[in-house]
Amino acid sequence: MWRRVIQRAVDPFLLRIARRADMLIKGDEAGRVRDARRWATLSPTVKIHPSAEIRNYLGDPRAITIGAHSHINGQLFVFWNGGNINIGEWSHIASGTRILSQASISIGNHVLISHLVDIHDTDCHPIDWEERRLDMQELMTGKYRIPTKTVSKPIIIEDDVWIGFKATVLKGVHIGRGAIIAAGSVVFENIPAWTVVAGNPAKVVRELKR
Repeated sequence: MWRRVIQRAVDPFLLRIARRADMLIKGDEAGRVRDARRWATLSPTVKIHPSAEIRNYLGDPRAITIGAHSHINGQLFVFWNGGNINIGEWSHIASGTRILSQASISIGNHVLISHLVDIHDTDCHPIDWEERRLDMQELMTGKYRIPTKTVSKPIIIEDDVWIGFKATVLKGVHIGRGAIIAAGSVVFENIPAWTVVAGNPAKVVRELKR
């Protein structure tokens, strides 16, 4: 009998807690989306997850665009002196993934990017040691050096690409439609459409049916 009495008292309490938590989650999600819209141009159906981070040092929300139904769990980063990230529809960026742009990164529709992937269209620092020293001194004192001699080149990732976890995609790369990048691969050359690539450097190991 006592068990039933306790259960009747506890169940409504747990139900109220669950409902309150649901309200907090929705409110927090709305806050994340509202804040993200200050720094990016989002379709109304974009999902910004708690692990997502948008850093738009350029300050122009048009520098980051995300298409309908896409989910963002990772980090999108645009530099202070340039960069553009364009993500298509129904694409997924998993947690721990970092997409850094100082030139431009175009990601197509239905692209699956797993966790802990690095996609950088820039070297981030100059090759010349004197220039690198000057850049770092500016950054470490809270400033930005413009112009910088850092080398950056656009990245294009076409529709239906799957990039496995811990893969790295470097500047100037064009990944063709439907390609699969195996986990841990390092891509610094163009990848043909409908192929599987693996390794460091990434090489074609299999062709796929279209």
